[in-house]
Amino acid sequence: VVKDPPANSNFSFDAIIYSDMVKHFAGIDEKQQWGFFIFDLYVKLNPHADAGALAEQVRDLASRSGSNPDVELRILPVGDIRHHLNSDAPFTLNFIGLFVASGILLLLSTVFNFLNLHLDFFRQRLRELHLRIVNGATGGQLIRQMLFELACSTLIAFLLSYFLIILVRPAFSGLLGIEIGVSQLILFFLACSAVLWSSILLVGVVAFWRLSRLAMLSLSEREGRRQPVLRRMAVTLQLAVSVVFILAASVVMMQMRFVNHKDLGFDRNGIVQLSGFQDYSGKVEAALIDRLKTVPQIEILTDAYFEPRHEVLPYCLSNRVEWPGEQFSANSSFYLLPVDECFASTFRLELLHGKWWEEGEMQKVVLNEEAVRVMGLRDPVGTVIRMPVFEEDSVADYEVAGVVKDFHLLSLRNRIQPALFFPSPQLFNILYLRIVPGKEMEAIRRIMEILPEVDVTLTDARLTPIGDLYDRLNRSEQVGLKMFSVLAVVCLLISLFGIYAVASAASHRRRKEIAIRKVVGAEAETIVRMFFREYTLQVVIAGVFALPLAYFTMNNWLQGYAYRTDIPGWLLAGVLTGVIAVVLLTVLGQVLRAANSNPAEVVKSE
Repeated sequence: VVKDPPANSNFSFDAIIYSDMVKHFAGIDEKQQWGFFIFDLYVKLNPHADAGALAEQVRDLASRSGSNPDVELRILPVGDIRHHLNSDAPFTLNFIGLFVASGILLLLSTVFNFLNLHLDFFRQRLRELHLRIVNGATGGQLIRQMLFELACSTLIAFLLSYFLIILVRPAFSGLLGIEIGVSQLILFFLACSAVLWSSILLVGVVAFWRLSRLAMLSLSEREGRRQPVLRRMAVTLQLAVSVVFILAASVVMMQMRFVNHKDLGFDRNGIVQLSGFQDYSGKVEAALIDRLKTVPQIEILTDAYFEPRHEVLPYCLSNRVEWPGEQFSANSSFYLLPVDECFASTFRLELLHGKWWEEGEMQKVVLNEEAVRVMGLRDPVGTVIRMPVFEEDSVADYEVAGVVKDFHLLSLRNRIQPALFFPSPQLFNILYLRIVPGKEMEAIRRIMEILPEVDVTLTDARLTPIGDLYDRLNRSEQVGLKMFSVLAVVCLLISLFGIYAVASAASHRRRKEIAIRKVVGAEAETIVRMFFREYTLQVVIAGVFALPLAYFTMNNWLQGYAYRTDIPGWLLAGVLTGVIAVVLLTVLGQVLRAANSNPAEVVKSE
């Protein structure tokens, strides 16, 4: 009995058993062994070993031994397997890196806004600070006072964020499908808080030193030095980050919509996968198939060694296919799929030439369009090709019975592979059932009743609509869409808070200018347009920097899909227009209040 592995371990098991398969394959000729790709080899290196040198030594081992020049061996640290080899993992390293970069940008925006609001708060107290200096306070005492107030408010913010993190931890753990340890999370939070707190106080020292110098000046000198350039730059940066997040979320949403509505080349409505059981003898599955054929709600079923995934299983790829007219330089790999005679009917595939083989025709094969193109066959039906026999190290002649229209066997990240569909005498423990329309629930209920009646080992078998299998391939993108949407909303709200504060300070600072404009005849609409023009320009400047960056990043992300949508120009214009509209609505109240103020009150107060 060993300790349970963590939920996010690469080694997930209920039991570890001894297998003599290694001994069995060791008895096979060495050259033939290099044709099998069904094992993972783990090596414990000597602590003083040079992993890089070892990797270089074994890289072309198969070629140097004269066994297989097409095989290259690579060494990978066990900790890197999840994101380098497991293409079905929900989060790739690129996605994690993109999310971390997004989080850092959001954090920077928050810090800028936080400091901006505090500096504005202390600017409003310049008269108080000036009075303190008049009464004997030194610049160092003013800086320490402002730093103490900043440190206290920062500490309160950290405490609130700590409770928020603990509160949302279960939700994020479920969303990401990983365990987030509380102790590790607290240590990471404390480390990040310490770094962030030190950075904020360091920036505060510089900013408060300048404020203390400003407080020593007279009122007239202070008025001439008020240049809110840094504050505007901070808000512009926040708006730029918001535009990046909004565009990123929009592109991910468009790609998900494209994936969900993309024609897969077959009718997936009504197809259910029955899997999750192991029957090496084939007797249980054969009995199950016979019982399922008696269910009236099941239109047709097929047994196939096929399951939607990101990559082709290595042992289903072969470059040992030969055909008439094959070029000597050709070294194409083909996707070999053993299926039965009902596969095309169950998936409702479109046959372009010939027909699908019938039961008992064991030396027939059907090609897809891509395989015909790779082979360069003009009249493929009736052509005899040589290909490996499934799970045997031998080749046999197969006659091409037909050509099927290309359809997506893999996710849309990959182009359609040249595929060969051929009969196999064995069963594969994966059934696909086409249910009569409108009878889905009744069929599922009947199937669940049949499973334990056939054999107790079928109790754990699961039924999954094939649409869900393809949707699972996009889990990373679906979770990423949720995260980017949350980041976009949060960052935009932070930016709006910042621009609202800037608008409030600007309207207060420019009250004399507004009063003079009104005295000389300016209308309220003119003043509103003046403010709107400034804020619109600020958003446009943010968009000039953010849109190209977001476009380049998301266009590079789309390159991971062989079949993808485009980023239209109207989306860029729409995001920028939408942000402008939200910003103008945010400052509308402040601008209207400033434009409709009584100039006489302003002149009298000044």
